[in-house]
Amino acid sequence: MWHEKFEKYRSAGFTVVGMALDAEGIPPAKMYYDKYDITFPSLVDPNYATGFGVVPLTFFVNEHGVVQKLEDWEDRIKPVEQLKPVTAEIRQQWSKPGERLEAGAISQLAARHQANQQDLATTAELASRYLDLKLHSDAATVLKTTVKHYQPKQVAKSGDKEQTRLLAQVYLQLARASKGDRDAQVRYATLSFYLSPTVGFGKQISRIIAPDKFDNRPDGRFDNRFREGTLRRLKKEREEWLAE
Repeated sequence: MWHEKFEKYRSAGFTVVGMALDAEGIPPAKMYYDKYDITFPSLVDPNYATGFGVVPLTFFVNEHGVVQKLEDWEDRIKPVEQLKPVTAEIRQQWSKPGERLEAGAISQLAARHQANQQDLATTAELASRYLDLKLHSDAATVLKTTVKHYQPKQVAKSGDKEQTRLLAQVYLQLARASKGDRDAQVRYATLSFYLSPTVGFGKQISRIIAPDKFDNRPDGRFDNRFREGTLRRLKKEREEWLAE
């Protein structure tokens, strides 16, 4: 759908930026985009640094960089001769390229985590930086320190959507940090789905359970039947988990 809209409105200054939340990084995401001849720019967030959590998620941003309501967005597209420049105030809201991986920035986050180990947002952000640096053991230590303060089932039943989303994100990061331990990866990834039963998390868990059905397949084809079957099974298991 979005590729069609991109081709239709690109002459009016409209663009689409895709964000693939794929724990395996660029290769499988590129496989998907190549398969469907996607030409709009795309980013990959293997460590859930964006904090979106639930996917798919869509934002409509106008020519001034302001997020707008998504309803009737096509009626609000208009040709733009020149985009409004990004101000210093807007730039201050984002890390400079490479800054998030600098030792000083990570040390500050680590200090914040140490002061409040139950802060899920800080934990997820710190872990995403460790994972970007391939420091899986450091990420796992931080994540395990935080998750021990929470009972996943209680959080899932609490109705606190933000806490549930963050805890699901943290468990999926923990699955990624448990590199080399497939049992732990499956266990943590499954908990993330129980907390946030979305297609995005289901896809990641399916890949962890059987990577051979997703990666390096002929013509870049994923085994969607396996994924759909896994999603159905996980949803049933989640219902039983919540009812226990």
